[in-house]
Amino acid sequence: MDIRAENFVKFFYSSNFFHGTRQATGVLLPVLVMAGFFNQPTIGVALAIGALCPAIIDQVGGTKRSRLNEMLGGIVLGQISGLITGLASPYPALLWLVVSAQVFFYSMLSVYGRRGGLIGFGCLLQMMLSMHTPMSVGEALTHTSYTAMGGVFYILYSTSISHLFKLREERQTLSAALYATAAYVSTRADFYDTHKNLDDSYRRLIPQMIAMTEQHQSARDVVLRNLPRDNDASDQQRILLWNVFIDMIALLDTMVASQTDYATLRARFQDHDILLFMRDTLFKISRTLNRTAYSLARNKPVDYRNSVRAELRAMEYELLQLKQDGIQRTEPETYLLLVQIVRRLRNASRFVDRIADNLRGMRLEPVDSLKRDSSLRRFITPQAITLTPLKRNLNLSSSIFRYALRTTFVVTLVLLISTVVSLVYGHSEIVRTFTSHSYWIILTVLIIMRPGFALTRQRTIGRLAGTLAGCLITIALFNLTSNPFILIAIMIPAMVLGNAFVLTNYPLSSLLMTIYILIAFHFLSPGNLLIIGERALDTLAGCALAFVCGSILPWWEKQRIMPLAQEAIAAAHDYILAVQAYINSVHADPEQKVSSADNERYVQAQLSRKNMHTTFGAFADSFYRMMNEPKSKQIHIKELNTILVQTDAVASQIAAIAPVLAGLDKIPPNMQQTLSNVSDLLDKEAQAITEAPSQIETEGQYGSLVFPLKQMQQAALRIRQQATNIGLM
Repeated sequence: MDIRAENFVKFFYSSNFFHGTRQATGVLLPVLVMAGFFNQPTIGVALAIGALCPAIIDQVGGTKRSRLNEMLGGIVLGQISGLITGLASPYPALLWLVVSAQVFFYSMLSVYGRRGGLIGFGCLLQMMLSMHTPMSVGEALTHTSYTAMGGVFYILYSTSISHLFKLREERQTLSAALYATAAYVSTRADFYDTHKNLDDSYRRLIPQMIAMTEQHQSARDVVLRNLPRDNDASDQQRILLWNVFIDMIALLDTMVASQTDYATLRARFQDHDILLFMRDTLFKISRTLNRTAYSLARNKPVDYRNSVRAELRAMEYELLQLKQDGIQRTEPETYLLLVQIVRRLRNASRFVDRIADNLRGMRLEPVDSLKRDSSLRRFITPQAITLTPLKRNLNLSSSIFRYALRTTFVVTLVLLISTVVSLVYGHSEIVRTFTSHSYWIILTVLIIMRPGFALTRQRTIGRLAGTLAGCLITIALFNLTSNPFILIAIMIPAMVLGNAFVLTNYPLSSLLMTIYILIAFHFLSPGNLLIIGERALDTLAGCALAFVCGSILPWWEKQRIMPLAQEAIAAAHDYILAVQAYINSVHADPEQKVSSADNERYVQAQLSRKNMHTTFGAFADSFYRMMNEPKSKQIHIKELNTILVQTDAVASQIAAIAPVLAGLDKIPPNMQQTLSNVSDLLDKEAQAITEAPSQIETEGQYGSLVFPLKQMQQAALRIRQQATNIGLM
């Protein structure tokens, strides 16, 4: 299939498109039904306003149960918000107080993460759409009842669609994780390309790792909440999802464990074909993963397979040639490193083949690398919401608190300016026209303002560019046609695609949503092209205010990156302790063969690995955001970058040696001493550090462990040195 056509179909079967379609149709249906069948467009608009709040919350990610609870909470809070605002709307002073208080409260919901922020924004949107027209008590109650009905309708509609397509949603979530894994593998291939800068390759890898970690957690939440049942052999779809997930995690472990000294490897084999074969192997693995994810999303058998046997055989031949040239005698560690890389690439290929085989229509049996019981819920992201995070963030040391105060100030300023303009220039028809939708300015401020500087700037540029481009396209569209059927045929896809791209391409999402909104207002007020100019000016004003006021109680990444770096080091320390405990449990009773699925120490090690990836991702994300901030606000760039790179190296080598050490009869003394040295170097509380041995056992089966142990020890030492220099240890 042509790659461009494949990308189109890939998007069509993506979870973003599925959710975008569900959101758009859930909001538009009440308007179309009430206006088309009952000639009640006003009631239809009120129902749509009510449906907007849960639709905003109903985003990609999370589980069905958590999304349902969040939408229900959003409806309750949204109706309270709309009612209070509607009752206060005839009284300007009271309205200011009510709006400002709600902006602060709902902005603070961001302490609960992205999902909390969505609930807050949905409620704020309902508040804004209730404040632009003064209402009597009866009108406010009627409006609230209609919006509540719209919200309930959307939940019923959304849950019905989810139930009908429940397996499709789960496949799409897992498919997105496979796509992210493929992108990560493809980026890893650049490390073996001597024509690409190593530092640039690593900078590209970290964002891919962060995105992959997020997608894997979403897949974990879905798969582990819907485990295949032992007593139901017909549950083939659940078994398929479980098997693909387990092999995907195993593949990730293999990829992460292939961390090595690429600079040394490149210098030694600059013009050698073996690096090209390694690169091509990873590219082919990435391509196969992409096509497997594509087939999984469509629920079709895999119709594509990209074999890496030729590359593996070529690497084995090159190893043989190097061995004959004496590299095993002159550079034994380098030779063993090459052998390990080839072995891991072969294992990675095997896992990819197993993933693809699950989608070949054969009868499947569940893989039992982990026991499929309630204990797996420990791997799921906790969903509980308590008041503790809210209370803990009610101070100026919290980025969310500062963000809430800043946003409240800007919204209050907009209300003040709008009131003054209306009082002074209210007699002007043009001024009244251009201020009739002044809540658009507030909406722009609420959309683009974020706790951090870098993300606020990024969204400001995206919002401004997308909106202005959308206005120009809409003007051209109105000049080309006034046919309502053509306009509707453009409006509905624009809303669907605008929702679909909101997480992946914000400027394009803003462009499409602008087209949709302006066409909708065209139907409400035909021939009024001033609405387009008003939209552009309001967006420009909102972006300017958000940018200028971003310096009020600013929050810079340097204010939180140090604790995140410390948490990443601590997580690596916990991981090596958990791995050691697992290995000791295996060696404690070698006669009793206990499978990994039944070994609690193994499960704890996997939990520690998951936590390590999460904390490392948060640290890396913060570091790259800081790099996008003004240089005067950046701290310890060199030291933190070293800690970032070396923490990844330590974690990778732990993953590499864990299964090998567990397979030994015992851990020899010098290797045990090296592990103790690494553990002490990563331990902030260590009073004394175990001295590293001068040599590590190399005879027999121990030889393959020498390089990763040395790499891990050197990385831990550099972490300790840099962390001590900047006061983390």
